[in-house]
Amino acid sequence: MATINPVLTGKNRSWVNAPQSIALVSDAFIFITGGFNLAISVGWTYEIVDLHFSICWFNGVAIGAVLAPLLTNWKRRRFSIFSPILLVNVSAIINMAGYYNTDALIAARYLNGIGIGLTTVSFIIHASEIASEHYRGYCMALEQIGLYGGAYVQIICTTYWGSGVDINIYCLQGIFSIIFGVIALALTFTSIDSPILHLRRGDEPEALNCVVRLYRPPIMTNEKQVIFNKLKEYVAMNESMSLWKSFIRSLIPLLKVLCYRCMLSFIIAFPITLTLQWSESIGTAGSLVNWPPTLYGLIGFIGVLVAFTTLDPIGRKAVSLFSLLCVAGMYIGVGVIFNDPNSLLNSTKMATACALLMISNIFGGIFAPSTTLYLGEAFPLYWKSYFIAFTVIVQYVVDLIIVCTFTFTSNNVFVFCIATGVIMFIGCLVFAVTMPETRKNTLKETQEQFAYALHLRFY
Repeated sequence: MATINPVLTGKNRSWVNAPQSIALVSDAFIFITGGFNLAISVGWTYEIVDLHFSICWFNGVAIGAVLAPLLTNWKRRRFSIFSPILLVNVSAIINMAGYYNTDALIAARYLNGIGIGLTTVSFIIHASEIASEHYRGYCMALEQIGLYGGAYVQIICTTYWGSGVDINIYCLQGIFSIIFGVIALALTFTSIDSPILHLRRGDEPEALNCVVRLYRPPIMTNEKQVIFNKLKEYVAMNESMSLWKSFIRSLIPLLKVLCYRCMLSFIIAFPITLTLQWSESIGTAGSLVNWPPTLYGLIGFIGVLVAFTTLDPIGRKAVSLFSLLCVAGMYIGVGVIFNDPNSLLNSTKMATACALLMISNIFGGIFAPSTTLYLGEAFPLYWKSYFIAFTVIVQYVVDLIIVCTFTFTSNNVFVFCIATGVIMFIGCLVFAVTMPETRKNTLKETQEQFAYALHLRFY
């Protein structure tokens, strides 16, 4: 049996772990198409749309998340990705062919939402299981990178679209979606099954083969045997628990990550989009170029990339909670500005509000990937797919409720921003003492940490 150097840092570790992220890239392209539709649902549209058009994608994601636990039980879990890819491609074709028909566009958004719901649950489970403790943050950040990237493209299209453009914006979205869908289909053949999936089925040779392929070089080494043994211990620990005990041990993690994940519903939110659009229109009146939305989307995407590079080297808890606290502060500042109805036509105050929202978006981007990471680390194996699906459903139901209930007025913006800022501030205090720092921890260790109610360590 060959031996490799157990001390790996920097480029060496990235080279060794690269097959793990390569195996997940197909999901990232699916999430880009979801980012298009997420942006539309929270207000980034060129044309005025009705309520059903706005919320149908959220409904689709919830339906997909309900179905996802069934697909993740397939013998080869990564093959379940073909179903959402098919839905995304069909959705794209409908977009291109029926861009002039509202009912067709709603059907396309439903299909894309179902595909994203399926992909989200499958991705979180699979990415958490194939990634090493030194590379899990990089792998799981791909979800938010895809969503933020797709949303950024939609923001650009919405901002610079004009009536004189020959191609319809929804037709263009369909073209982009089918391109990314075909790329995702091709990249699926680079995927690698989860060794944990095969261990739970008693197929140790295939599980060991997956471990060998997940780390470079693709040969058996002493270090890979150690990794395999740790995975066996993790599976054995979970298999030794009864269904009821596993359920009870999932409740505390569920309460933590459910509240944590739902913070995203207030960061990527319909009221924030409307507030930014109003404040930039007044604050930059007379400008020849409508640049604030473009910058807003860009810095949000940059924030996700910052998190991508810091989750593993620096950690999850401290950076993410600091970012959430900054978002809270920016929202409270915006709420204070909108408390005075006369501020709505004050260019200076609206420019200030626009700047605060931009700052909040970069910190929101930094916070977002940690929500995916904690979801993949929190739950025992028996209930993992079900509780991840439940959390995703609740997150998008909160999004749906916000879209259905919010009307843009000065007072409503004031109430939303102040309430959201206070919720985030209280959340930061609670998460500071309840969320664990899971940097460099195996799944067995993270599961054990989440079982405890209190955690004071930040690094």
